Amino acid sequence: MQIYTNEYFTLSSVDNRVYISVFAPDYPFTEFEQVLQAVPRVQITQFGSLRKAIQQNLPERTEVGRLKPEYELVISPDYMKATIRFYLSEDEYESKRQELTGAVLKALQQQGVAEGILYDALNGPFTKQEVLIAQGIQPVEGVDAVIQYYELSERKPTIHQDGTVDYYELNFIDEVEEGDWLGEKIPATVGMPGRNLKGGILPARKGRDKPLFYDKETVQEAQEDGKIVLRSKINGAVAKAGRTIEVQRVLTIRGDVGPKTGNIDYDGSVQITGTIMDGFSVTATQDISVLSQMGIGAAESITSENGDIFIKGGIFGKDRTVITAANHVFVKLANDCTIRAGEKIHIGLYSMGSKLYAKYVYLDKSRGKIIGGLVQAKVQVVSAFIGNEMERPTVVQIEGFNRAQVKQDLDELLKEYQTLLAEIEKIRKEVDLFGDSGDNGDNLKGTQKKDFIYYWSKQESSVDKIHQLEEARKKLMAYLSAKGDGEISIVQKAFPRTVLQIKEMEKHIERITTGSFYVSENKLFYE
Repeated sequence: MQIYTNEYFTLSSVDNRVYISVFAPDYPFTEFEQVLQAVPRVQITQFGSLRKAIQQNLPERTEVGRLKPEYELVISPDYMKATIRFYLSEDEYESKRQELTGAVLKALQQQGVAEGILYDALNGPFTKQEVLIAQGIQPVEGVDAVIQYYELSERKPTIHQDGTVDYYELNFIDEVEEGDWLGEKIPATVGMPGRNLKGGILPARKGRDKPLFYDKETVQEAQEDGKIVLRSKINGAVAKAGRTIEVQRVLTIRGDVGPKTGNIDYDGSVQITGTIMDGFSVTATQDISVLSQMGIGAAESITSENGDIFIKGGIFGKDRTVITAANHVFVKLANDCTIRAGEKIHIGLYSMGSKLYAKYVYLDKSRGKIIGGLVQAKVQVVSAFIGNEMERPTVVQIEGFNRAQVKQDLDELLKEYQTLLAEIEKIRKEVDLFGDSGDNGDNLKGTQKKDFIYYWSKQESSVDKIHQLEEARKKLMAYLSAKGDGEISIVQKAFPRTVLQIKEMEKHIERITTGSFYVSENKLFYE
């Protein structure tokens, strides 16, 4: 069968093999590409034979390639798509369009394609490119449950100045009333199954459910507009215990703690709009806030057994007042008092003649002053000024820590963290195998339900451990934020008669000094 001829040669085909017969010399071999474009079905597989036949003007028939089919139909192994490519010229295609369309549809049918045929694409304009002519429907995975909780205010104090007065501001207690929103869950969706070209159903993964963690004594859940909404059962203060949201009871004293109220001892948080009079005390299991701009005088004691303390004004303790918090203390200024914090002490303006004990002691970097008294910290002290122009004796001590040990602890924690993440992913796959099992395996029975509860509990236990490790990681990273094995940072000036001690190393300031002092490898460094 002759398939192409020009003034130099003829191409013919026998049993899908392509032959060339040359009958005129001097054909430019570089122009043969134009022949292939004119006859798309020809595929040259023996270029050496083709070149020899043309260059040596060989009249006898020489095999040079093969004849491709009119079209090539390809169906993916997963039967999710079918493509076609036509090896015809545009004129050939248009002259045989109906015949080709019928042949392709029959070929699809013979290979089991029953759905997803794209007729518009199959009957579309001619192109030499591969064309998608059948498409399966991919399953749409379900969306995981989305959970949102009440966002607690960040406890980051700031000093505001209006020209006459410095205001020490901090969003400390997040108060809510009964019925207030505390969180919500948009349930997981089931997804949509897909179908392949044979009509086979492709199941969709259901979105993962996530539990809401809340204290059932103070928080309740209800179905609202397709969501599960958490609302407060009581008036109080929002708090988080690990992943669990709760409402702590708040005692609000509108006015002063004094003869009318007596000493306060409360299981929950205490908020005082006034002050605490001299000689009186306040003890609470949770947070304590004193909101008077005037602060407090010689109160006996203020103690938070498990939370933080915020004193909006200053402390004028007359060497009597003792402030103790399990976590942090925030105060505008401290005069002649004792402050003990399990974690950090934040002072806005100055500490004068006071004793401060904590892991970290921070004063404002531009105006904060430590004048007289004693500061004992485990990790770091930061202040703009230490001492004063009158050279009042001031002692700042850092107990210090083992930096190498902290790094080792952090490395071990991160390894455990990675191991837990891998374990959680493995457990989640086990949980997914149970499919639509309900929130607590309600749709399962017998051994299946028992296994589901086991894996679900194991998963939640591992996630709780992840949260614990994250809190531990933050504490270790805070240690490493200090220089060396303990640091005293003087942002502006340290004055003479200031004594700095880090571990066993001691430095007496003899002239105005600025910079950081820290200990590393049992040596005191200054920079």
